[in-house]
Order: sequence, then C-alpha cells, then structure tokens
Amino acid sequence: MNIIDGAAYRIFNLIIRTHMENYSRLQTKIRQAHIQIPVVQYASRMHFISLFAATFAVLLGFWMVHDTLNSISIPGKIYTIGHFFHLTNNTIVDVFAIAAALLLFIIVQKIVYFTYILIPTLKSSIRQSSIDQSIPHAIIYLYALSRGGMNMLEIFRSLSTYSHIYGATAREFNYIIRDIEYFGHDLLTAIRNASTRTASEKLRDFFDGLVSVTSSGGNITAYLKSKSEQYHYVAVREQKIFLETLGVLAEIYISIFVAGPLFLITILVILGLIGPAAINILIVLIYMVIPVSTVIYLLILSFLSGPSEKPQKTYIVEKELNVFKDAPVRLALEEEHKHIEWIQFYGKVYRFTDIITHPLRTMRDNAGYTFFFSVPLGLMYIVYVASIKGIRINAVQFEYIDVAKINAIDDHVILAFFIVLVPYIVFYELHARRIMQIEDMMPEFLKRLASINEAGILLADAIAMVAESKIGVLRDEIKRVAMDISWGSSTAMALSKLEYRIRTDIITRIITLIIKASESTSDIRSILTIAATNADVEKQLKKARSTEMSIYVFIVYIAFFVFLFIVYVLSAFFLPTIPSPDTISQFQMISDFDLEEYIMLFFHAAMIQGLCSGLIAGQMGNGNVYSGIKHSVIMMSVAYVVFTILI
Repeated sequence: MNIIDGAAYRIFNLIIRTHMENYSRLQTKIRQAHIQIPVVQYASRMHFISLFAATFAVLLGFWMVHDTLNSISIPGKIYTIGHFFHLTNNTIVDVFAIAAALLLFIIVQKIVYFTYILIPTLKSSIRQSSIDQSIPHAIIYLYALSRGGMNMLEIFRSLSTYSHIYGATAREFNYIIRDIEYFGHDLLTAIRNASTRTASEKLRDFFDGLVSVTSSGGNITAYLKSKSEQYHYVAVREQKIFLETLGVLAEIYISIFVAGPLFLITILVILGLIGPAAINILIVLIYMVIPVSTVIYLLILSFLSGPSEKPQKTYIVEKELNVFKDAPVRLALEEEHKHIEWIQFYGKVYRFTDIITHPLRTMRDNAGYTFFFSVPLGLMYIVYVASIKGIRINAVQFEYIDVAKINAIDDHVILAFFIVLVPYIVFYELHARRIMQIEDMMPEFLKRLASINEAGILLADAIAMVAESKIGVLRDEIKRVAMDISWGSSTAMALSKLEYRIRTDIITRIITLIIKASESTSDIRSILTIAATNADVEKQLKKARSTEMSIYVFIVYIAFFVFLFIVYVLSAFFLPTIPSPDTISQFQMISDFDLEEYIMLFFHAAMIQGLCSGLIAGQMGNGNVYSGIKHSVIMMSVAYVVFTILI
C-alpha cells in the first residue's frame, strides 16, 4: 500500500465499512476483473482521488474564471442586478468565479468517481469476452482427459498450466488450484468460489453444473461431453449472428464509405467550377477522410471478429539446478567459460547462416522477412528515378501543387509500392495455403492414428505407419516426426517440434492434448477420437464461415468497381468537356479550373480507395487485415490500368 492508498484508507475506512452494502456490486466487479486489492482500499482510493482532483479543479477554475472576467467586459445588466443587491464589481466577479469553481468541482468529482467505478466493469467485460472465446476448447480438453481416466483435480491442474493456449479460461482454473493448494479448500468449495468470481456467465453455468454433478455422484465425463456439444451448438449460433451483423456492416460500408465519398466528390467537382475553395475540401476528403474512416471501420470489424489466430510465442526458461544444492560443485574453469561462449556464438552464427542459406524457406515460414530486401529495393528505385528525372523532395508545397512533378513520379511511387508488397503477398499466401491444407488434413490424420492405435500399436509406431499414407501436405511433417522418434527423441518432444513448425491455434491445441494424453493415460485411442472430432468440427465451422464471408468480399469488390467507374466517367467524359479559361475568357466561374489537377486527384482517389477497400475485404473475408493486402494490390492495379490506358 503506497502513501496515497494509506492516507485514503485512514480517512475513508470507517465510512466505507459502515455502508458496505452500497459497495457490494463494486466488490463483485473487482473480483470478476481480478483486481488484486480489497474493495475497501479501492473505494477509499476512489473517493480520495476524486476529491483531490475536484479540489485542484476548484482552485484552477476559480483562478482562470476570475482572471477571465477581469479581462473582459461584463454585460451591463449583470452589473445592474449586482448593484441592486449592493454588490461591488469585484464582488460580482468573485461570485461568478466561485459559482463556476463549484460547478467545476461537481463535474470533475463525478467524472473521476464514475471512471473509477467503470474500470472494474470494463476489465470484467474484457475478461468475460476472453473466457467466452476460449471456454469451448478448454471443455474439450477436460472431456478428453476425463475420458482417458484422469481424476478431476489432476485435469484442472493440467489445464491451469496451459494459459498460453487456453487463455483466460485456464487462468480461472489456476485460481481453483490456488484455493486448493494454498488455502486448503476442497475441490467443491474451490469450484463454488470460482463460480462467484468468474466474469463469464458461460463459465459460471459450467461450474454450477459441475458442482451439482460432482456432489450428487453423477457421471462427470458424460457431463463434460454434453457441455462440449452444447458449446458447439452455441458456436454455430454465434457465428450465424456474427455473419448477419457482418451483412449489416457491409451495407453500411457501401452507403457511407463508397456512396458517401462519391456523392461528395461529385458535389465538390461542381463547386470547383464556381470557386477554388472546393478543391481544398476535395484534397482533405481524398487524403485524410477516406484513410482515417477506413482505419476506424477496420477497428470496428476487428472488434466484432475477435482476435485473429496468431502463432504461439515460444520461449526458453532457464532454471537453476538446486536439487543437490548441498553437494560441492567445482567452479567452471576459465577455459570452459570460453568454450561455452564459443558454443553460444556458433549457435547465433548458425541461426543467421540458416536464414541466409535458406531464404525461401525462411520467408515462407515468416513472410515479414521479405521486407528486409523489398523495402530497400523499393527505396533504391525511388531514389534512382528521382535522380534521373531531377525531382526534389519539395515538389509539393503547402499552398501550391506542382501537378507536372507529381505526375512525373507517382507512377514510379506506385511501382515501388508494388515492389515492396508483392513478395510479401506471394510468401504470405503460400504460407497461408500450406497451413490451411495441413489443418484440413489434421482430422483425417487423427482418425487414422486412432484406428491404428486401437489395434494395439504404440503411438510412436502408429505415427510412423500413418506417415507412409496419403495425407497431403501433412505427410512431410509427419515423416519428420517419425524420423525424430527414430533418432531417439521422445514422442512428446517430436510432436512439440511439429507444433513449433506449424504454430496455429488449432494445431497447438491438438498437439498439446495428444502430448498430455500420452504422458498421463493409457487410453490414447479415445482421446485421439475426441481430438479428431473436435478438429473436424472446427474445420467445418471455419469452412462455413469462409464460404459465407466470401460473399462480403465480392460486395467490397463490386463497391470499389462502382467507385472506379464513377471517377473514370468524371475524368474521361465530364471534365474534358468543360471549356478552359484560355478558350472562353468570359466564363469567370471556371477561371481557376485545372483539368490535370482534377484528373490527378481522381487517380489518387481511386488508388487510395483500392488500398482501403482491399484491407476491408481481407478483414471481412478472413478476419485478418494482412490477407487483404493482395486484394489491395489487385484493386490498385485495376485502377492504375484504367487511368493509364483508358484516359
């Protein structure tokens, strides 16, 4: 407890404890948000900080209002009212300053107070979303190990160690293990405490049902099986709701982000014939409004889609071997230290040379490595073109646009943009397609593994037999697993290497389940069957979602082509028909009209809209903005061809 919390606790402790019933909801939210301080301390800090901020606002507000009123002229009616009450001018100023300061005190105190109340609620809501997303996978893990014969306490302890895989749900089970091992509670009491502590209604319902089944002596495995099936139906229903929501967002996108800019562009072109001010608004619309609104829309889509599947981070934990700490150990000699340093150095050199000697494999596994050569290549191309054409950086000034210089280099800028992105797209799509093929074959691999294991063959031998069968792209990876086992590696270690090479959420959960089952139970077949069924369910859900969302990708393409068609018609047919001021000088309304500048702006509008629409198509289609880069390049290429060849 720091100085501020200590002072706040001493001031408000007794008052809060006297009215503890008023803070029951806050106490519940603090527990659900896992804020590690008592409700009395949190409420004391809340009152203390809100009053301190309000007091500071009073002093600052009084000083600012007092000086402001002294520096401006106050209406005579106010002075007349003040003189009626026999108040001097200085008193009137003081009265207004005090009133404003008191109003500011109330506003600031309420803002800070309700902010402190909302913090646990927001954290609880975020935690609830994380739990609801990971709970179906955690229940499958519990059901599989329970089917394999493990007792519930060991299953809970095992799940609690995989928070990096099963997320917030595993951390909730970690608190159950804490209550049992450190607080001495029995299993049922720990589950009841977890039920009151969790922020998720789904997990609370699961805990309540588990308590009922356990206390009545029911079949826990059957209960876990029914809950896993229930969450499967819930996932299907929630996906359907999400797709309906996405349909509404697609209509909003067409109305606001395509039709809206088109309407404004058309109006601004007409207004540009009357005065030059409209073109400044057009520049702001093209270069600021469209990109910023796209970023906001992407954030909304990302929030609704949930976090995308990302590879699990791998790490190495170094432990000090102190089991025999009383045994004397000879200190390492200086020569041995040098050998260890050389080994570490050669390890770094090997990793670096492996990247250099196998660049295609490295970029296939991580497409981001393409930027190490594509970005410098793109910059070198821009510098080369600028030096050849004699173009300087200050081609675009604040109040003047040199259209000729921009037109001379913007084609090369777009080409450099493609040079940077095309290699990334190629390797990203290759990696994504390979992962998709592996995930598609994983259920079949697990089914074959289970059928071979059912015949009495060990898991290691079953893996070697399946490696010789036709399972697509996955065959090469399974052969590497079988080879690792044949060279003396354990089955768990060989499967862990497979998990590291592929690194997707689905594969990580499956491999983790198989490894734990092989270490803890002899009934591998049933666990492999459950894992295969779960993988097949996830595959079908993912396939259905991809099929449905491809419709919205098509809608985005149609919306972009409509946008491109309109700006093309304006550039190719409407603007060239406007007479120039050199030809007809009496038309004062078009004296500042510049056809080349408008065509350049429309070209840039099409390119920017193509970039933004592609990113939105990727977020809608795959729930990942990176997969939208290929759509952006396609749309920008079409726009470039239209403006280069047809205009």
